[in-house]
Amino acid sequence: MIQSIYQSTYVKYVALLLVICCTCMSFRMRGNAEVVLPAGTPIPMETMSLIRSDQVIPGQVIDFRVKYDVKVEDQVVIPAGSIAKGQVMRAQKAKGLGKEGFVEIQIKSVQAVDQQEVFLTGGNLYQEGEDKQTLAIVLGIVVCILFLTMKGKNAEVPAGFEFNAHVATNMTIAAK
Repeated sequence: MIQSIYQSTYVKYVALLLVICCTCMSFRMRGNAEVVLPAGTPIPMETMSLIRSDQVIPGQVIDFRVKYDVKVEDQVVIPAGSIAKGQVMRAQKAKGLGKEGFVEIQIKSVQAVDQQEVFLTGGNLYQEGEDKQTLAIVLGIVVCILFLTMKGKNAEVPAGFEFNAHVATNMTIAAK
């Protein structure tokens, strides 16, 4: 009787169906997986070179580097080393009368692994130089009027300076 069950065509079809079901459930296709990168996800960044307020102009595009992999559901959506773009919003050189220089840069976007542009927010970088206005005025009045031409210091953002930007909107990324 057991031998007749083994030779039955129904058993063969049921066994084939079980093998197909187990294969489909145990393997997940990673090549085409899509994940949602939620708005507000922090993106760790760093400056690639020294940025000085006397060397940049408003509107200039500056490159930044993603410091660490950004992962969603254990899948890398923005790899470390990716280049992010920022734009100088305001910049001013140090001026006479001890006024300091300053620079403000807004981080705009970075590319995901599927080459989509991920727009960023909250990553404004602002730096001021040293203000010497009080010193210039006091020395200009007490010692010599030429001290009024003393300049403050320009703003500097060193290479390797770390900060976070955040994803602006939810994005569906085809992770690899």
